[in-house]
Amino acid sequence: MDFYYAEELMTGELTTGYTIHDWLQDSHVSHQEKAFFRTIINRKQLIQERDFLESELLVELGEHKKTKAMGCLAAYEWESFVVSMNTAPIWAEAEIKGSYVSLEEEDRCVSVENCCLEEHVARLSEKEKSRLISMVSSGKELWEKRDMLYPHLQFCDSVKKQLEEARLSLHIKMIMKRLQILEDYFKNFNGQFEKDKVGYGCRSESESVENNTELRSLRTFRTPYGKEEFFSWHISFAGNFPGRIHFIPDAEHKVGIVGYIGKHLPTGKFPTI
Repeated sequence: MDFYYAEELMTGELTTGYTIHDWLQDSHVSHQEKAFFRTIINRKQLIQERDFLESELLVELGEHKKTKAMGCLAAYEWESFVVSMNTAPIWAEAEIKGSYVSLEEEDRCVSVENCCLEEHVARLSEKEKSRLISMVSSGKELWEKRDMLYPHLQFCDSVKKQLEEARLSLHIKMIMKRLQILEDYFKNFNGQFEKDKVGYGCRSESESVENNTELRSLRTFRTPYGKEEFFSWHISFAGNFPGRIHFIPDAEHKVGIVGYIGKHLPTGKFPTI
């Protein structure tokens, strides 16, 4: 995602007598935060006023005082959203409303989505995630977007090929729904695994499978952390065949690790599917 900024970011006051330059010199601000900000600014993606000579967006700061909001204008015309500093009540709103003035059109009231508070970040993250989900049309795309869609799940390398073999649209959607169930659980995972809170028939393999060397090996995968693990826990999904997602809870890293997504693996009772 690209980040563009208006000149006001560098020249405006965050509070009385305190600009972004003062913030960058402030010893009480973490080095990590300042380094991240400099990384963004060093890209030099400055919004140029000369690119918006035929339009402007005016917002009301209170007491009938209006000001041009270059960032809001760019966000509106680019169909994006604006990131605001909480320096006035209007910038803490989930939507910034204003008057769009253009040489070619009638003046009209418009709004742009705003990102200022943590709840705004969460809302926009969910919206972007929904957009990505709607765009996934193959198992290969699902693998490529896994980190964005499921940040609290880690995937073994073995899953890549399994997903690439999934081509039926309905089948992929069912896999994604089940992965979202695991994501929802592990985003609040405190290290103590409770299968009943996962729900959806979450269960472990039987002792007969666990104690059978051949059947156990079919459920053993190398984790992203380099360990060979037995993936006993699993949930089901429907599609063009009875499917299973095998996973393990990782208390150390507070994530779920997915080792297998595919057809129901053989058991002593059902050797083939």
